[in-house]
Amino acid sequence: MKLRLLLKMVFLLFFCFDASAQSKKISGTVTDADNGVPIPGASVRIKGSALGTTTDANGKYTLEAASGATLEFSYIGYTTVNRVVDMPAIINVGLSSENKSLNEVVVTALGVSRSSKSTGYATTQVNGDEINRAAPLNLMSGLQGKVAGIDISNTSGSPGGSSKTIIRGFASISGNNQPLFVVDGIPVNNSRPGDVAPNNSIGDLQETYDFGNAINDINPNDIESISVLKGAAASSLYGSRASSGVILITTKKGKAGAFKVDITSAAAFSQVAIVPELQAQYGQGFGYRSYIAENGSWGARFDGQEREWGSEIDGERQSKIYGPLKNTFREAFDTSKEFTNTIAFSGGNDQSTFRFSYGNVGSNGILPGASDTYKRNTLNLNGSTKFKSISISAGLNYIGKNTRAVQTGQALSGIGSSFYEDILQIPVEFPIKAFKDYNNKFYNVDGYFSAFSQNPYYSVHENGSTFKSDRFYGNVDLKAKATDWLTFQFQQGADVTNIVDKIWNARNIPTPGSWVGGGNDEGEVRQSSLGNAVAGSEKYFEFDSKVHALFEKNFDSDISLSGLIGLNFNARGSRSLYAGIEDIAIPDFYHIDNSGNFPNTTETTTERRLLGLYGSATIGYKSFAYLTLNARNDWSSTLPPKNRDYFYPGANFSLIVSQLTDLSSAKVSMLKLRAAYGRTGNDANPYNIYNTMTRTSVFLGGGAYTNFPFDGLAGYTISNTRNTDKLRPEISTETELGAELKFFNNRLGFDFTYYNRITKDQILPIGTAASSGVNFRVVNFGKVENKGIEFALTGTPLKGDDFNWNMTYTFTRNRNKVLELPAGLTNVVLNFAFDAQLVAKVGQPLGVIEAPVPRYDPQGRIIVSSSGFPLADPNLGTYGTSQRDYVMGFNNSFSYRGLTLGFTLDY
Repeated sequence: MKLRLLLKMVFLLFFCFDASAQSKKISGTVTDADNGVPIPGASVRIKGSALGTTTDANGKYTLEAASGATLEFSYIGYTTVNRVVDMPAIINVGLSSENKSLNEVVVTALGVSRSSKSTGYATTQVNGDEINRAAPLNLMSGLQGKVAGIDISNTSGSPGGSSKTIIRGFASISGNNQPLFVVDGIPVNNSRPGDVAPNNSIGDLQETYDFGNAINDINPNDIESISVLKGAAASSLYGSRASSGVILITTKKGKAGAFKVDITSAAAFSQVAIVPELQAQYGQGFGYRSYIAENGSWGARFDGQEREWGSEIDGERQSKIYGPLKNTFREAFDTSKEFTNTIAFSGGNDQSTFRFSYGNVGSNGILPGASDTYKRNTLNLNGSTKFKSISISAGLNYIGKNTRAVQTGQALSGIGSSFYEDILQIPVEFPIKAFKDYNNKFYNVDGYFSAFSQNPYYSVHENGSTFKSDRFYGNVDLKAKATDWLTFQFQQGADVTNIVDKIWNARNIPTPGSWVGGGNDEGEVRQSSLGNAVAGSEKYFEFDSKVHALFEKNFDSDISLSGLIGLNFNARGSRSLYAGIEDIAIPDFYHIDNSGNFPNTTETTTERRLLGLYGSATIGYKSFAYLTLNARNDWSSTLPPKNRDYFYPGANFSLIVSQLTDLSSAKVSMLKLRAAYGRTGNDANPYNIYNTMTRTSVFLGGGAYTNFPFDGLAGYTISNTRNTDKLRPEISTETELGAELKFFNNRLGFDFTYYNRITKDQILPIGTAASSGVNFRVVNFGKVENKGIEFALTGTPLKGDDFNWNMTYTFTRNRNKVLELPAGLTNVVLNFAFDAQLVAKVGQPLGVIEAPVPRYDPQGRIIVSSSGFPLADPNLGTYGTSQRDYVMGFNNSFSYRGLTLGFTLDY
């Protein structure tokens, strides 16, 4: 009996000891590994059994489990984590989002970094590596074709030439439709030299030269990333200048670690891709008849016979086959050469970092010789340091640029000519390359084949320009952390540019009786080129100051709040001073005193200031729903006092459906829905409020004028444009809906956006009755609509340890329409050339091109005159618009063990 009791006690003791060794109470907290926020409702399960529990509102759990058992922690949208029960009784776990794209940080308005899942509007971020993959000469070329909703085009094709950047179509009839460019949180100048050109012969000449816009001077190798804010909800915090979108540029910074040296070098060789498609049936002449001094291909039909052509010099004349030549137009251009080099030094520790870089670019464009060259040197220095709760960062940049450019378009009458207008006037059967020796007796000033144009090689070598600019821009950023949830920030930025340039056209007058001096088969005398010289300088400045209070706080496991309140003061302006003379006295000497005429001088000065007060707040709920509210009020110096301030609000909402419910069975990695509403304002250009005076002249009769100043007297008159003190700001209102969807662990992704933007109260001078005493008056009028879709497809068809293939396809469709014009106006002429004009017309896209069309009879046949030429219809015909209805981009990159090959198409 005692033995049985003893054995029973030993058995119970062993059982209790074994139970106490195998089972214990485990507790802990489950949080988001990225931000430390507790995750309520997370599953904590003993793997291989049905036993388990869930976390409470604070992310805490308690569970009994045997030693050695495996606990499985899981939650929708997060990767599952396993932990083995061991000695500690507390097991805390951080879960990482299984969709890394949701945790990606994007740079948003005012340089604030936010997770992509919290943004309720369309924004696209492109890394610097993608921009520099093709070693672009400028950053906008590197961005081309990579972002849906943005249309980037080169305006001249010359090295360092301007880029036109339009986001979601033209909205302002008269304003600047270019986006605002912001570098490291500070707005920078993107003006094109000549933008402040006066409305006279000097200004007309400046407008025919393209020396590039300022943003293209930034070295692409200094760029870390670019974020594109497209809609009003995304850009409104930047104020008036952001009504056409914002492009945020973040430059590379030093990082803690060992001293590092980066060297980048690239060479690019380019040829003309597209040339005019010329007809191949008719040769030199006019009206289907052959004239050997004509400058076009409207002559007799080609017959393949050998004929004499061009001028007769010393009793000699050249001969050729009367038939079209292939590629003669293309062969007139050279192969362009571009060489880019950058060296950068960086390093630092946990407290301080630095980066210094030097870059240079040398480019010779597609035109013959050194007539279109571009040289650029850049210096970039930035650093940062921390001391307790204070951090300071600063950056300083220098850009030195030397450029030679040729005229684009048509030169001023009687002054000279341009390569492009001359080459377009050569008949299709002429060997253009033969004209390179422009001193040859058959191709020189007297012997060139036509009296209606000049040798294009003479134009490109004897006419030209030089351009030099020095630009400094940079910023200082000071942050002081007051509490764990509140930080104060002060930013000061500056951007200053000094420009000196010179433009000249050679003097050349045909010798009387020479081929182009009247000795040709039509007896025509070419207009003399009297030549000119223009020299001047331009200065641009911008100073931008911001003060922010930034806050970020989690109130409990469900609610988070972040945002800022800020004050912004911006002052910017320009000054240009030019002098020019016409009718050069001594050939090849381009000096302002080298003429019998007095120099024409002009000075233009602009200044403007803007004060803005703004705020933004984002409320997050359980990491799957985010609501952002923002508002800004601006006070502009370019508007009349009673309309000087204007207010515009915005809101956007983001819902992460894949965080709310489990979509893994459908292979959905992420599903995000977004909606946004926003308004932006736009002020007027300077000096549109009060009437101004301009220098005048007095008509003496018989075609004679007396120009002031005259005999020591100055003469002025009220400008022909009547300004007004009743101007209102231009306002744009935009709604936006979108969705992002990713499949197969982010291997395939779609991003779709629909937007609708209405811009009203446009500010524009419109024509008025001459009886009013002026030709134009500045008014608020009109309403323009832009609506469309943006679509981006991303994919990784192949992914491995050594080889990756990534692709992106973008598509944008924009519908633009003028909804309203002032009462009594059916259209407003925006610009014109010859008989063609660019107009704003109700019901049509902004910028319709209209030109004469032939008259038709009721049977649809063209009505011709007795000479056989079509009669013009009194109503102009429409030839399209200045905008592209859709833009497509296609990018592919292939990586193999660190070596990357990529190509981009933009259509």
